[in-house]
Amino acid sequence: MTKKDEEHSKTSLAQQDALKRLDQVEEEKRKPYKKKKEPISFRSILMTLLLMLILVLMIGSYFLR
Repeated sequence: MTKKDEEHSKTSLAQQDALKRLDQVEEEKRKPYKKKKEPISFRSILMTLLLMLILVLMIGSYFLR
C-alpha cells in the first residue's frame, strides 16, 4: 500500500469520495500537458523523401561539374 492508500483507508466515506474526486480532477488537469503520440502520416514521409532526393541531386550536380 502506498501512503496515499493508507490515508484513504483512515478517512470517512464522504472524505474518501472527496479525495477520489480530487484525484480525478488533478488527473484531468494533467491531461492537456501530456505529450500525445501522433501517427506518422504518409504526407510527412513523402515530403522527407522528396527533400532527400532534392539534396542528393543538388550535391550530385555540384560534384559532377
